[in-house]
Amino acid sequence: MTEVPQRVWIDKQHPAIFKALSATAAEVRAAAAAAGIERRLIELINLRVSQINGCPYCLDVHEHAGLGAGLSAQEIAVLPAWRRGGTYSAADRAALGLAEAVTTLPDEERTDREYEIAREHWSDEQISVIVWIAVAIGAFNRVSILSAHPVPVRKERKKMSETTPAQPASTEPQPRVARNADKNRYDVFYDGELAGFAEYVERDNDTDFVHTEIDGAFAGKGLGSVLARHAIEDVIARGRTITAHCPFIRGWLDKHPEYDAHVVGKGIAK
Repeated sequence: MTEVPQRVWIDKQHPAIFKALSATAAEVRAAAAAAGIERRLIELINLRVSQINGCPYCLDVHEHAGLGAGLSAQEIAVLPAWRRGGTYSAADRAALGLAEAVTTLPDEERTDREYEIAREHWSDEQISVIVWIAVAIGAFNRVSILSAHPVPVRKERKKMSETTPAQPASTEPQPRVARNADKNRYDVFYDGELAGFAEYVERDNDTDFVHTEIDGAFAGKGLGSVLARHAIEDVIARGRTITAHCPFIRGWLDKHPEYDAHVVGKGIAK
């Protein structure tokens, strides 16, 4: 039997290029937030493009992210047949059709038709962002497929009632936050496990927070606030200004005016 040659993990072979690709994806998410495109739709597009390209690693990542962004299990399950049914809105369908055109590059007549439908629901700025979302995830699909990235087996967490009694407060694990410069985000860890992250884009002397996510398995522990405070204070300590396109970070800053002097649009004029 012929032995399958080992693939080159191109993201590890050229980490600077992969970092630039990740930074591009973060810029796309920032543009989406500025254009009023919700994270839910971003993940819907990420999933559909990954389905077309057949990337198991990206499907696993974005199924998890999609649920966290508000997609229902049903929306994810029937996504391959979205043209035939499902609970998607007309705007969702317009975005999905355009994303499919970006991915499959059909003939000009089909592409023009998808653009025409998209313009019934989305502005030119939003259409541009939708195209960029599909372009970005398509690039990640190719990185993962050609590198043969394995899909990690997830360990299902048992409910507290199914395990040992809760620990006394004095022995409760303490969260830890670290800046992950390679991925342009701040990571929060709980009991040694990655529990969430806050993504950012850095432009000149400004750090723009674009997305925050806490794993549902760690809900109710206040980790979002811990993450936000550490991230904001680290940005300030590095002498940078703050922009918050991320709704969570923006909401947290609204509740903590003591940081206004460092926030664009508050203490800092745009």
